[in-house]
Amino acid sequence: MGATPSIPDSIDVEEITNNTGLSKKQISSLWTRFYELDRDGRGETKGYKGYLDAVDLNRVPKFDENPMAPRLIKVILDDFGSDARLTFPQFVYFMSTFGQCERGGHEHHHHHRHSHPKHQSSTPATTSNSASQLVTKSPLENVKYSPDDTPKTRKVKFMFRMYDIDRDGRLSKEDVQETLKMMVGKISDEEASIIAEKVIAEFTDDQLNSKVSLETFETTLKTLDFNDKMGLKLLK
Repeated sequence: MGATPSIPDSIDVEEITNNTGLSKKQISSLWTRFYELDRDGRGETKGYKGYLDAVDLNRVPKFDENPMAPRLIKVILDDFGSDARLTFPQFVYFMSTFGQCERGGHEHHHHHRHSHPKHQSSTPATTSNSASQLVTKSPLENVKYSPDDTPKTRKVKFMFRMYDIDRDGRLSKEDVQETLKMMVGKISDEEASIIAEKVIAEFTDDQLNSKVSLETFETTLKTLDFNDKMGLKLLK
């Protein structure tokens, strides 16, 4: 087996380091993983396309065992990629939040500002956090990623978007039903409906026909060791 080629000169490693807070050694390790996942149509030649697609991501160990894998891959490509493709900078950006690796080679807890490769030319996020600004945001705007998000906030938003099937920025009974069908497989509509109602009731204090906002979702997750458990082991 040949050695993995070095990162191409066309990829600005310095910029990736500045955007993610990862060390060059960590980025090099991610390049090895990216290169191994990037295959030709037969799944043989490595580093073939220069990007990852759904087929490539499905090669990640244990993804093929996860009934939610198709949904997970779709959200990864929709949220972090472009045109159903994930370039290396986008892959690193995703991994810097969800991969189980410490930034800069050392564990730290201060917030590092991320610049998403997919949205680098977008309008900068506002720096003010006044109550009036938060009130004017729609549910859909609230669940969008922001450069000012902490890693934990990005994880919460990602998980929320996993369950938000219709992408309206709120979790409904119907969203939970569809998620249950993906996770369980053989379950009747009636059974899924009953369970979904109970799940929504847990989040909304038994209010019928309610929808769960990101804020309510995040508040509920605070009781869990969520930050550590929401890591994806894409590295060896």
